[in-house]
Amino acid sequence: MKPAVLVSSMLIAASAHADFFGATLEAGIYDPDAELTLIDDGLPASTTNSASMSGEKGSYYGIALEHPIPLIPNLRVQGTELVSEGSISTTFNSSVVNNVDAKLDLSHTDYTAYYELLDGLFWLHFDIGVTLRDYEGSATVDNDTKDFAAIIPMSYIAPAISIPGTGLTIGGEIKSLSIGDNSITDTTWKLKWDSGFIFGVEAGIRNHEVTLDDADGLDIESTNEGAFVGVVLDF
Repeated sequence: MKPAVLVSSMLIAASAHADFFGATLEAGIYDPDAELTLIDDGLPASTTNSASMSGEKGSYYGIALEHPIPLIPNLRVQGTELVSEGSISTTFNSSVVNNVDAKLDLSHTDYTAYYELLDGLFWLHFDIGVTLRDYEGSATVDNDTKDFAAIIPMSYIAPAISIPGTGLTIGGEIKSLSIGDNSITDTTWKLKWDSGFIFGVEAGIRNHEVTLDDADGLDIESTNEGAFVGVVLDF
C-alpha cells in the first residue's frame, strides 16, 4: 500500500473512532458581576437590608466522556469557583444603622449524565440529561462564617449549531431547578472555535441565579453574571 493511501486510511479510521469514543477537556477564567438581595419579612416595614457585592474572578473546568453504548448516558464533570464579596447594610427610616462585611461562596461541582439526541445532523447538536450539582460553599457576615453543602438535581439541555467550513460552533447550556418559590437557573451561551486538530478556544456569557424563599421569612436572591474565556482539547 502506498504511504499516502496508508496515512489517509489511518486518518479516516481515527476520525471514525473519535465519532464513537471521545473526551473533551476545557478550562478557563470566569469573571462575573454579583448582585445579592436580602428581604427579611420579620423586620419592621421601615427596616431593610441591602447588599453591595462584587464578584471575584475565578476558574472553571470541564471533562466530558462520550461512548457508543446504547442506553448508557455520556458523562460530564464541571467545576466552578464562584465567590462574591461586599457589605450588607441595615437601614431604619432611611438611615443606615449597621454595615457589615459579607462574603458568599457558591462554588460547586456538576455531575451530568446526558444523551446526544442530535450529533451533527444538519450541523445541529442537542444534548439532554440530568445534573447533580454539589455545592460546597459558605456565607460570612461580620466574621461569622457558616459552611453549607447540598447536592441538588437539575435538568440539563445543551443546544448547538456548527457553521460549516469555519470550525465555529454556537451553543448554549441550561441547567435549572424550580420548586415553589425556590429556584436555580444557570445559563451559558458561548462561541467555540475548533482548529480541527485537538485544540480549540471558547468564550461566552454565563448567568447563575439563585432564589431562596426561606421558611423563617428571609428571602435571598443571588445573581452572578459575566464573561468567560477558555481553551478546549477535543480528543
